[in-house]
Amino acid sequence: MTMRTYESLPTAAARIGVSVKTIRRRIAEGVLPVYRCGRILRLDPDDVDAMFSRYPQWSSAPRVSTRAGTAQRVS
Repeated sequence: MTMRTYESLPTAAARIGVSVKTIRRRIAEGVLPVYRCGRILRLDPDDVDAMFSRYPQWSSAPRVSTRAGTAQRVS
């Protein structure tokens, strides 16, 4: 049987590089589940990590800007 681990809000915030206020905001939005024991709030590290998603990779094709009707190559 594996033992579940939990972390406090400040610990989770420091680990992922955000403020505690951001963590609390995600909890209020329903994005991040929280576990409560009395007044103590704890987070499952896997739930905190699940908030992140991989950003799509950018294309290596050159971008073209069409400002004021003239096409310019942006590099």
